[in-house]
Amino acid sequence: MDGRGAADAASTRADGAATRSTEPVRSTSSEESWLEETVGGLPCRVLLPTSYEPHLRQYPLVVSLHGSGERGVDNRAQLRNGLVTFEALRHEHPCIVVAPQLPDGETWGGSWYAGETAGQRTLVALVRELRARASVDARRVYAVGYSMGAIGLWDILVRCPGLFTAAVLIAGDLDVPAATALTTYPLWTIVGGRDDIVPADNTRAFARVVADHGGVARITEVSTAGHDVWKVAFAHRPLWEWLFTISN
Repeated sequence: MDGRGAADAASTRADGAATRSTEPVRSTSSEESWLEETVGGLPCRVLLPTSYEPHLRQYPLVVSLHGSGERGVDNRAQLRNGLVTFEALRHEHPCIVVAPQLPDGETWGGSWYAGETAGQRTLVALVRELRARASVDARRVYAVGYSMGAIGLWDILVRCPGLFTAAVLIAGDLDVPAATALTTYPLWTIVGGRDDIVPADNTRAFARVVADHGGVARITEVSTAGHDVWKVAFAHRPLWEWLFTISN
């Protein structure tokens, strides 16, 4: 996968051969590694660094926004679709990962869901609460969204500038005119060229806007992937190496 910024190309494309050096990603995390907690009224799973010393140091925070199929009340389903990657990454990049779960019928908001929603407002309040914790490095608060989560995340980045330091958006969709404000924001969006659930058309349009404005936002289209492009994204080490270098 090529991680060039869209200033270099209107839309960076990658074929299957570009992903052969990556390792397969399991669909579901090993639940025993993830603590159960309620934050801001939402059930959450929390992954801590292997050597957690909250009284001695602060840690980057990663907030994961799941897709529509992971909603519910079991506090388990949101661990699907690649979050297992962080169980390995935390050894090289000690961080706190928080994965909240929305109830059935609620969304993270965004262009598909009439903009701001109750679920989005709850999420924003949750992130602000976490940012204030002594163990969290507020200069390094990252967001990762998949599908419905990425759709909502695009909207949150516009509505709440400064809430997140950087963002990864996988298989999402966006309001292109609104997202023009994000051309210089440190984000990396990854979409599947064969995705017939959340088509890549608006992401391609955003790539052209970034190129026209000389922006730094990164856009990668995996030409051979569909909506399961998360398998490629989570297995792509340069993506995570990039994310953890971003700091305010």
